[in-house]
Formats: sequence, structure tokens, C-alpha cells
Amino acid sequence: MKKILFTLFIGMSFIGCSNSDDDSTPQQNNPVTTQYFHPPAWIQGSWKISGTQPPFFKFTNQDFILITPYTSYKTVLEQTANTGQQAKVNEQISDLYYEFTIIAGGSSAQYKFKKISDTRIQWVGNTIPPVYLDKE
Repeated sequence: MKKILFTLFIGMSFIGCSNSDDDSTPQQNNPVTTQYFHPPAWIQGSWKISGTQPPFFKFTNQDFILITPYTSYKTVLEQTANTGQQAKVNEQISDLYYEFTIIAGGSSAQYKFKKISDTRIQWVGNTIPPVYLDKE
């Protein structure tokens, strides 16, 4: 019986001991935010297809939003990145064009817009006739 108690005592002393005397405070992990979109100032705002209501697209300083059905592509990319999948936007920006490819997981979509005036842009694509959008 003494041998069993002695063995338990020795075993408990190893379990209770720690070789770490680190008493530093735990580090706080702040989430990393990524800005996926960088729309130029001339395209920021809400845009509707000429002669229709409500707006079709909305550009903010860091997001591209499809109004109906409401889809924030910044949110889509953040959710995709949180699952460990590839999430990025390849952009080409100029004074007259804003072109980007959204890559979310295994899906991708390409958009290209051309500035016609301060209140009108063309959604450049494979559509005939061309699609024009007016600033709301």
C-alpha cells in the first residue's frame, strides 16, 4: 500500500510541475482586414441602368455592391478568405476605366466600366447594344 501511495505522490508531482515561468500577458490577436476594392473617385456612388429604377451597382471606397439581389462582394471575399480559400481582386484603374476580376474560391467574375461623363458610365461587356449606367 505504501508503494502505491508513493508512486501516486511521485506521479502527481510531475503532473503539477511546469517548466515555464512565463508570466507575460496573453497576446491579443486582432483580425487582419484586407481592402479588396479600390474604386476610383469618379465611379464611387450608385449607378442605375438608364431608364430603370432602383440602382443596379454601388461603388464605395472599398466595396463593389450588386443591389438586386443585394450582394456585397467585399463580404463575399471576407467570408471566402475566412474558410481558407483564395479571395482577391485584380484591378486595373485609370482616369477612364475601372476593370477588375473577383476571385473567390474556385469562382471568378470580371467587370469593366468606362467613364463616359461624370454622371454616365458604360458597363463594357459582350452585350449589344451597349449598357449605360447613370449616376443616381
